[in-house]
Amino acid sequence: MIATERQTVTYKCPGCGGDLQWNGETQLFVCSWCGTEYPEQMFKENAAEEERKLALGEQFADETDVYVCNSCGAEIVCDHNTAASFCYYCHNPVALKGRLSGNYRPEMIIPFGLSRRQAEAYFREQCKKKLFLPSGFLKQSTLDKMTGLYVPFWLCDCEVDANILAEGTETEHHTYNKEGATVTTSYRFDRGVKMKYMGVPADGSYKIDDDLMDSIEPYDYRFFREFEMSYLSGFMCDKYDAGIRDMFPRVKKRVEESAKDVILDDLRRYDKLDIIKKSVKVSGAKWHYVFLPVWFMTYKHHGKIYTFAMNGQTGKFSGEFPVSWVKAIAVSLLVGAATGAASLITAVGWF
Repeated sequence: MIATERQTVTYKCPGCGGDLQWNGETQLFVCSWCGTEYPEQMFKENAAEEERKLALGEQFADETDVYVCNSCGAEIVCDHNTAASFCYYCHNPVALKGRLSGNYRPEMIIPFGLSRRQAEAYFREQCKKKLFLPSGFLKQSTLDKMTGLYVPFWLCDCEVDANILAEGTETEHHTYNKEGATVTTSYRFDRGVKMKYMGVPADGSYKIDDDLMDSIEPYDYRFFREFEMSYLSGFMCDKYDAGIRDMFPRVKKRVEESAKDVILDDLRRYDKLDIIKKSVKVSGAKWHYVFLPVWFMTYKHHGKIYTFAMNGQTGKFSGEFPVSWVKAIAVSLLVGAATGAASLITAVGWF
């Protein structure tokens, strides 16, 4: 933290967004939240890059419009050539709000790989497996509300140092002179692993369910392009409302589980395995703000909003379908009547 008479400049941790404080003993900046240390020179070298990003962010703000939904509060972003008329979350009308404030321009983008025609075809294919959909669910007016949406994501590059102390048992059965014997051997393991993760994703929108976004992964990062406004033409994009500090616990949990699985994968041959102690340290986090393509749709049925998402690159689909209980009960009654008639025919001996 560097103070002047008129203002105080606070450095933020690149890893988690926490406040950095100067440590006079180590001559390093240390994060008060995650404990990562940084040299002062790093911030001086990054000053020019930050100025460049700020200029690009202002340009992005000048070339986009923001619409606000007065019903659910969603803020919808699109370029000047694409107008938003309804909220893709709740389907209520939206009103033009103005321009963005702050730096919401992404570094990179994966353009849509599926057209609307392909997305609708994939969606109809999924619906064929559902027997009790409401009658109006597949009307074209419903599918017209399917929105090509660039969802804001934070990608994290980080290093993980994980250690696990565990006990395992291995049971073997032997036969001696036609008599059986069981031998159980206990082991104690102290295993560790150091790994580097690249591009761990976490969506930056609180309005979109995290599990829904996780379920349509993965994206092929080979198709990343440097962001240009032309990719937004004809599509919407969401305005992130969750920053780096909000994302850090979620990413940390994902890499912790992954590192633990890597260590335990070698120990799964044991009959029983008990974890005594585990420690996982995540360090060196570097973040990238990107747009990923999603075909997004909501449907309201009996007061409940059903949300569907399709990976705009691969077509991987996820969502909870509504059920028409009228259809379900009618089919149940028909099946019951048919079963009863068959039983009656058998009982009276007609066949």
